[in-house]
Amino acid sequence: MSNLTDKVALITGAARHRGLGRAIAHRLAADGASIVVCGRQRAPEHLPANEQEIGWNGIDSLAAELREQGHKAQAIVCDVTDKDQVVSMIEQIKAEFGRLDIIVNNAGDASNAGSSPIFETSEEVWNNTIDVNINGVFLISKYGGRFMLECGHGGSIVMIASLAGRVGLADYGAYCASKFGVIGFTQQLALELAKTGIRVNCVSPGSHSTDMMDGTIGRASEKHQLPDGAFKQAIEDFIPMGRMGAPSELAGVVAFLCSDDSSFITGQTINSDGGSRLD
Repeated sequence: MSNLTDKVALITGAARHRGLGRAIAHRLAADGASIVVCGRQRAPEHLPANEQEIGWNGIDSLAAELREQGHKAQAIVCDVTDKDQVVSMIEQIKAEFGRLDIIVNNAGDASNAGSSPIFETSEEVWNNTIDVNINGVFLISKYGGRFMLECGHGGSIVMIASLAGRVGLADYGAYCASKFGVIGFTQQLALELAKTGIRVNCVSPGSHSTDMMDGTIGRASEKHQLPDGAFKQAIEDFIPMGRMGAPSELAGVVAFLCSDDSSFITGQTINSDGGSRLD
């Protein structure tokens, strides 16, 4: 495992029990970092059944899990598309921890990926997807990155994109465009910060076993009137390794990019996809 002792890490979009954010938070904490997780408040009736069954309460439950394991963790409710909330969160991190070393821009909106041809995509869905997936990444990187510069310790910013940001996919609507934007933003920001000691990289997930992926499978299956399990099986057949990834596997890639083991890597996008793409 990487040594992140004395580092402070902010992970956005970490409210789901079966989500990449939770796996990333647990991995960075295990590697020694103090953790700040943020996410939106979700009404209990909007939680998936698996979270309702275990009494999951979003980022508060995640922070409690981490503290029970002996890690320092703080949960902050924050809408990444709201500048005032983002600035307030960074001020809270400054007051509580006095530094920020790692930002993982994990918050994302799946939009209607898998079932949203452009001509059928509403302006509301388009704008909301761009707002979360691009504008939210911009705001967190801008105000969190400024604080990282003030701290003077260097650091690592990691974006979470998607294979839908590597190649155009029919019926992925605004999601595809937004994730292409994340990869481009990664490259731009990496060049701007290259001499400051702050590295900026991106992880491009393929199919991982998460609630978000379940939603995409469900929408695509309904659109194409496929029997239960058929679309999921088609995805697994497409992946050379023959299976979906576990969130913990993606978290390992993120941990590498947050650590000194990747000290000469910036501006790069690494696929975590079981060999689905080789670029």
